[in-house]
Amino acid sequence: MRKGFFGIYYKHQTVDGLVLATIVSTSNGEDMVQIIVNEQAYQIKDISSVKASFEGISYDIHQDDLELVGKISYGPLLKTKKNVMSYYRFLPIECKHSIYSMYHSLEGEVLLNGKTISFDKGNGYMEGDRGRSFPSEYLWLNATSKEASFTLAIADIPLGLFHIKGITCMIEHNGKEYRFGTYNFAKAKLISKEHIVIKKGNYFLEVFPFPMKAHGLKAPVKGEMVRTIHECPSMEIRYTLKHKDDQILDITHPFASYEYVFKE
Repeated sequence: MRKGFFGIYYKHQTVDGLVLATIVSTSNGEDMVQIIVNEQAYQIKDISSVKASFEGISYDIHQDDLELVGKISYGPLLKTKKNVMSYYRFLPIECKHSIYSMYHSLEGEVLLNGKTISFDKGNGYMEGDRGRSFPSEYLWLNATSKEASFTLAIADIPLGLFHIKGITCMIEHNGKEYRFGTYNFAKAKLISKEHIVIKKGNYFLEVFPFPMKAHGLKAPVKGEMVRTIHECPSMEIRYTLKHKDDQILDITHPFASYEYVFKE
């Protein structure tokens, strides 16, 4: 049997920036649930205590380090107009990425370690990954709001005898999509923890993350959840989009999520 994994990332954000993210995954037939909040990350012992779908998520978690009870319902999912990886998803690569919703509204509340948290008028995001292993080096960013939603992934991708820097990037703003991807000849001109530059033709995308404390999460290697990566669930980023000398977007988002796993 070929080793592999599949996981879905459900992000929930309150109007004042509290993030409750949930990763539901299967690795070589073994299920796992991980919870990330602003202050900490948790592994859930009883996976039946979390029930997730495209309509919403419910929690009934009672363990020594975490009490989380409640339900969050989702509004209509904002789907991308086509697959974020385009035809690259058909290549034999170790990890394939999907976006299920760039944005959706939230309604509901949870009790988190004795504190009631309302997600009414908050926003959500949903994506998934499948394959054998997470890339050895990658970065991932997500910043979601009703007005503008942004997600970016850059990864080292082994492809036969070669390695390429694979890019998947989507900006949804006022009903329009801006796409940067390996499939449409986007190139990463600069990759650092605090400055990213991507060029596609006459379009230039610059991203300025301001990293804060990150929490450890389990990630797959050949289908086994044995690797530790780190995610910062809520921090500020700024991104700008230009076409030639024309400024299209200049957005500062105070509550973005960020993973950075490149050697510096």
